[in-house]
Amino acid sequence: MKLFGFNITRNKIEGENFQSFNSPFQQVGEGNLSLPTVKSYVKNQYVPFGNNNDFPQLLNQLYYTSPLHGSIIDFKVNATIGGGYEVDKSRMTALEELEFVKFDKRVIFNKFLKTVLQDLIVHDRIYVIGTKTKDGAKYKHKICPSKVRTNKDKTVYYTSSDWTIHENVKQILKYKDAKVGEEFIWCYENNSIGQDIYPIPAYSRANNWSFLDGEMSYLQKSNILNSIFPSFIMTFPRKPQSEEEKEEIKQTISGLKGAKNSGKSAAFFGVGKENLPEITTMPTNQNDNLFQATTESIDSKICQAHTIDPILMGIRVSGKLGSGSDIKQSYIIFEKNVVMPLRNELENVMDLMFSMFGYDATILINDFQIIGEQIIDKTEEE
Repeated sequence: MKLFGFNITRNKIEGENFQSFNSPFQQVGEGNLSLPTVKSYVKNQYVPFGNNNDFPQLLNQLYYTSPLHGSIIDFKVNATIGGGYEVDKSRMTALEELEFVKFDKRVIFNKFLKTVLQDLIVHDRIYVIGTKTKDGAKYKHKICPSKVRTNKDKTVYYTSSDWTIHENVKQILKYKDAKVGEEFIWCYENNSIGQDIYPIPAYSRANNWSFLDGEMSYLQKSNILNSIFPSFIMTFPRKPQSEEEKEEIKQTISGLKGAKNSGKSAAFFGVGKENLPEITTMPTNQNDNLFQATTESIDSKICQAHTIDPILMGIRVSGKLGSGSDIKQSYIIFEKNVVMPLRNELENVMDLMFSMFGYDATILINDFQIIGEQIIDKTEEE
């Protein structure tokens, strides 16, 4: 907004977009974020994933912008692998075991396992780049699913460091189609109802709510930074006569903005009352109850999409007292329906990966009870 030809709100940086950051973060808001478009009939070599080919980037972005959604993902990761793991190398020869130790040290295996699980939870797909050798394959590096696209038949894959500007787009084949010495891509992709090309994570049904979770905090931050305490309108009887006068008015108004300046008083001097500015208090926003109701809906819907009881995330449902036994029972349900299947799937993924790269090994992820005391299953009592 301008007053007498100069800005009284924050300056807009040239080229700046609303809530737009460096790639892969992007401006989000329009359309249904839970329903990405996947058009297999387009003429591109690859099939775009999302309206602007940016749905995987959106999934990454929501992890950071939504406090609850991101915390649930971290909670799932910790509940699944927090107890550690054991790798059975008993079937390996001494040389193979030595090669595996090198691989373990190179990728820092405990961190590698965590990133693989994060990709599995966030994207429902995992990709690893390898080099084809005469005797098999050699592991090279893992790549984030947000950087990978494929064609309609899933015979060829494409990688890009930034799909928003199609930077460094490379074609890469699967192991069976690659030649010796060439890079190939190893893929693990879950199936989704109605989708044969890209899997869509089940929690995506709450993407709109996750977006709102991040927007609520951004809205409150913007209101605090750009508001004037107390909120008022200043009407001046005449235009500023010089640039110095404009700057003084601008600095006075800016000095009253923001939380740190709340409650400040302002003094204006002029020759005669008619030359003093007229100050009108602005009415305050009365939508507090609406924001509160929206926040409660956001919490419940995100938790529903992740099939987790809000009480496990420290959220108390209104009108429900709750107790320690509620937490225990909720965790039993969560562990059996989410954690244990994730643990089994991750073990299967790693065993397949070991086999692909010539490691005759299997992994066992240790059972991990976040709740330290014994939990009695009622079905066992009966």
